[in-house]
Amino acid sequence: MNKKVLGASAAMLLGVLAASPAFAQAVTQGKVTFDGELTASTCSIKAGDEERKVLLPKVSTVTLAKKGDTAGSTSFDITAEKCAADVSKVAAHFEMTNMDPATGFLKNLLTDPQTAATNVVVQLVNADGTGIRAGTTGAYFDVTGTGDTRGATMLYGGQYYATGATTAGKVNTFARFTLAYQ
Repeated sequence: MNKKVLGASAAMLLGVLAASPAFAQAVTQGKVTFDGELTASTCSIKAGDEERKVLLPKVSTVTLAKKGDTAGSTSFDITAEKCAADVSKVAAHFEMTNMDPATGFLKNLLTDPQTAATNVVVQLVNADGTGIRAGTTGAYFDVTGTGDTRGATMLYGGQYYATGATTAGKVNTFARFTLAYQ
C-alpha cells in the first residue's frame, strides 16, 4: 500500500515540476499571420504632394542632449483628392524604408563623420504630436466634399529625436507613404 501511495506521490510531484516554469521547455519558434484587404475605391494624391520636402530648422545639440529629447517639430500636409464615394477616411501609411530598428523612426542617411549629425533620427508625428513609427499608419482624416472635390488634407509632422547625446552636423532621410483607407 505504501508503495502505491509513494508511487502516486512521485508521479504527482513530477507532473507539478514538469508544469512549473523552471522546467518548461523554451518556445523557440512561432508564426506571424498577415491579414489585409485591397480596395478598388481610392483617392489620388494631389499633384505636388507625392514628393514633399520638409525643411527642419537648424537647432542646437544642447536641445538634443539625451535619448528621447525632441526638437524642431515641423508640419507638412498631404492632400488626397478625387476620393471614391465609399471612402470615408484616409491616412498616410508610412513604409518601413530607412527605419531605425531601435526607435522605429527614420535614420539619418548621411554617414560621413565630417558632416553628418550623430545620435539623431527623424520622428514622424501626427498633428497632435503623437509619434508615428515607420511601418504604421498615421491618423485618419475624414473625407468631405463631392465629385472631384471629394478629399481630405492630412496634417503630419517631423522632428528631430535624440538617440543619445547628439553631435553637430547635417540630417537627411525620407519616408515613403501609401494612402490607407477606412
